[in-house]
Amino acid sequence: MGWQPNYVAEARVYAKYLKDTKPHAEVAVLYQNDDFGKDLLGGFKKAVAGSGIKVVAEESYEVTDPSVSAQMASLARSKADVLLDVTTPKFGSQALAADAKNTKWNPLHIVNNVSASAAVLRPVGFKNVQGVVSATYFKDPADPQWANDPDMKTYMNALHKYAPDTDPANQFNAYGWAVASSLHKALDAMKCPTREGLRDAVRHLKDVKVGLLLPGVTLSTGPGDAFPIETMQLMRFKGERWQLFGKPVDTRKEFGPLAK
Repeated sequence: MGWQPNYVAEARVYAKYLKDTKPHAEVAVLYQNDDFGKDLLGGFKKAVAGSGIKVVAEESYEVTDPSVSAQMASLARSKADVLLDVTTPKFGSQALAADAKNTKWNPLHIVNNVSASAAVLRPVGFKNVQGVVSATYFKDPADPQWANDPDMKTYMNALHKYAPDTDPANQFNAYGWAVASSLHKALDAMKCPTREGLRDAVRHLKDVKVGLLLPGVTLSTGPGDAFPIETMQLMRFKGERWQLFGKPVDTRKEFGPLAK
């Protein structure tokens, strides 16, 4: 079982956003040629099926490719008004840079959560990624709105005490803390302290709250649902950080659960 939202759930969030704001969007997709990329692309296509949204161009890349400049040039020729960027960090930076450089093509750029960290955006230049959209599910430690949040303070204090050489504002550190907190919740829920007890606990989570998850995002699983998090909230890059907007999207309620 994984912890973070599955890629189909993430795709559903972007699909709903476009249905609500650009119901006749023409979408160009850059995706990694593996299960990660195909799951997100496939989930997106299924979520927009029957709507006025069309995928008009697709380009894949291999993890061994030196760059995605050729793919981006090809997608630009489609003149799509939305670019769905399904990449890992190295290629995410390249795609964002190529988009910024091509002033004749200005699509709404949606970058998947995997490549939404400041570490990916900073090399491109924050001024070049204004308005880029993504989605998240846990609190960004660099976002001042969480400065007085009790759970964020606990996290910050713990990192200062036990890992003083780390940067608490780094999203990956907050991610690790949220994962560990989730495991703590599962251990607390065990009926017996065994491997089987832990297995049963994580298979029967019901709206479990974890401190660094966004308000409205909880852990839920079941015998036929092995995906703890399927709720995400959209965010837009503005200035030097991401800003949340809209309400959390519970993809189970919007589209139905993913069975596994």
